[in-house]
Amino acid sequence: MSEEISRWYRGRLVVGPFRSFEVDELGRLEQEVGLPLPTSYRSFLEAAGGKSLTYSVRLPDCEPEPLQSFDDLHQLGRDRDGDYGWGTLLGEYRRSREGWLADEVSPTGLLPIARNGGSDTLFLDLNPATHGQLHAFVHGISWPGYLSKGVFTKVADGFDAYLDSLVIDPELAADAWAEIADSDTTDPWRRTVEEWLDKDLPYWRAEFGTATPTSM
Repeated sequence: MSEEISRWYRGRLVVGPFRSFEVDELGRLEQEVGLPLPTSYRSFLEAAGGKSLTYSVRLPDCEPEPLQSFDDLHQLGRDRDGDYGWGTLLGEYRRSREGWLADEVSPTGLLPIARNGGSDTLFLDLNPATHGQLHAFVHGISWPGYLSKGVFTKVADGFDAYLDSLVIDPELAADAWAEIADSDTTDPWRRTVEEWLDKDLPYWRAEFGTATPTSM
C-alpha cells in the first residue's frame, strides 16, 4: 500500500509522512513540559499531525520580510529510530532548553512546534496567562532588504486562529508548481498541488503559465 501523501485540516493542506504514535504520547509530552496542550492543538495532532504545512503568515514585526513560513512541523511521538530525536515535539522541547535558542528566547512554558529551513522557530505558549498563543523567533540577516536583527513576536491567539491566518506565498507557489509542471496529469502529487493552489490562489493557472484543468 502506498504511503499517504496528504490530509486536509480546517481547509489547510498538511503533507506527510504521517507517523503513528502510541496513545500515551500526548500525556508523556504534557507530563515532561508540566503544562497541558490546548485542545485545538491536540485535535490537530490527533487528526493531521504530519510533517509539513506549506503556508506563510504575515508578521508586521518582521518588515521588510512580513511573510514568514514555519513549514517544517515537529511531530508527536518517537522518530523512525525509536528516539525523541530531531523533529519530534519532545526532542525539540528538550533541545530548546539549551544552546542558541535558549540564548535568544526565554524557554519557560514555550513548546517549539515548527521551524523553517533557516531555523526560525514557531512556539506554542503553554503558560497559564497566555495559554494557547503562538509566538515566533525569526533570525535577522545583515543584508539590505532583509530583517536586520532577530525578532520574537506574537503570531496568533490560538492554533486554530493561526491556521485561519495562513496564506500561500506566490513565490513559493510558483516554485512548487515549477517542480511538477512537466509531470503526468494523473500523478497524485501533482493533483494535490493543483488542489492546494486552486483553493487559495485561484489565478495561478494563468499566472504560472498553464490553463490546463486537471480533468483534461
